[in-house]
Amino acid sequence: MLSIALLSIDSLAAKEYQSLDAIQAAVVKYIQTNIEPNQEYTINAKKLDSRLKLARCNTPLETYSHKGRVSAGVLSIGVRCNGKHRWSIYSSAKLTLYKQVLVLNHNLKRNTPISKESVSLIKKSTKKLRLGYFTDYQQINNQLTTRNLHAGAILQPAHLTTPKLIKKGEKVTILAASRVFSIKMPGRALMDGSMGEQIRVKNSKSNKIIEGTVIKAGFISVSY
Repeated sequence: MLSIALLSIDSLAAKEYQSLDAIQAAVVKYIQTNIEPNQEYTINAKKLDSRLKLARCNTPLETYSHKGRVSAGVLSIGVRCNGKHRWSIYSSAKLTLYKQVLVLNHNLKRNTPISKESVSLIKKSTKKLRLGYFTDYQQINNQLTTRNLHAGAILQPAHLTTPKLIKKGEKVTILAASRVFSIKMPGRALMDGSMGEQIRVKNSKSNKIIEGTVIKAGFISVSY
């Protein structure tokens, strides 16, 4: 008889008190709903104290955040009951976001071009990407390392530089073109230039200084 009575009390308590698992599930759902689509993530909700006794809510739990947006890190999410027995609490959860970024497969020395074989796409926490990152090889194609880099390094903008195809003072070929004509002229670069950059050059025949776009090593394009 005593055993039956204790079971009845436990059963009654289970009905009277809000499920803590349900509160945690509501927090996780709130975060999932407010994450940008197609994000890779993990959510670790903090376990609530088992001694917490809240009246069972007879309406759906409401979740909210005063920050208004969800970002990586430890989040404090409010959960409240607007039913017969009103209550509200805050529960925390850690949100980790991930991106597929380019990581070095092996060591590279300074001034080394990076080949496709030198990198792999690996999932990394966005917390480690605050100094920048790359997600596609085409973003770093034809670039050189600015320092010695070790295998496993996440490639950052500061690690790379675009090589100079033209150096100040060297002879260049100026390509002038329009819809009706195309000519070549000798010139001399007045500044360094990388692919796609506009630089000043001096026409060796007319001594006129003009601006053109670097299209490859030793060649400047000028449009008319």
